[in-house]
Amino acid sequence: MKGLIMITIILMAGMSGCGTADENSNEPVKNGTDQGAGEDISVQKGIVAGEMVPSITKQDGDGQNIYIYTVKNQTEQEKTFVFSSGQTIDYELRNEKGEVVYKDSKNKMYTQAIQEITVKQGEEFSQKIVLPKLESGSYTLTVWMTAKGEQDYKATAEVLVE
Repeated sequence: MKGLIMITIILMAGMSGCGTADENSNEPVKNGTDQGAGEDISVQKGIVAGEMVPSITKQDGDGQNIYIYTVKNQTEQEKTFVFSSGQTIDYELRNEKGEVVYKDSKNKMYTQAIQEITVKQGEEFSQKIVLPKLESGSYTLTVWMTAKGEQDYKATAEVLVE
């Protein structure tokens, strides 16, 4: 009986080592076919159709300059954004000389709480922006997301104040 247990233990120990070669290797896997010899397959794994597309559109308002900032998910996967505060976007206005005349986050405080926003495939994240009163002239509005560790998905629009 002891011999049977000993043989079982030896067989299990020998089998546990099978199939574990280089599973934790960080080296990219190479494609061995002639049509792409040396091609890095690890790059191909994450490819999805489309991208996250930022945009700004003007909305009619009763004498106010209102814009809608949108990031549309045109990928094949849902995208989750993590924010370290209640602030999800920031924006600035620059005059014709390129000088910043207004930055939304300046002198503001936000709740300090981690929040996640998930945008599913084909859906969009949007935020309404009401610009402050401005003198007549031409301005450039630049809006971006404030998600941690992400692209900022900047979008720019021309603002004409008469």
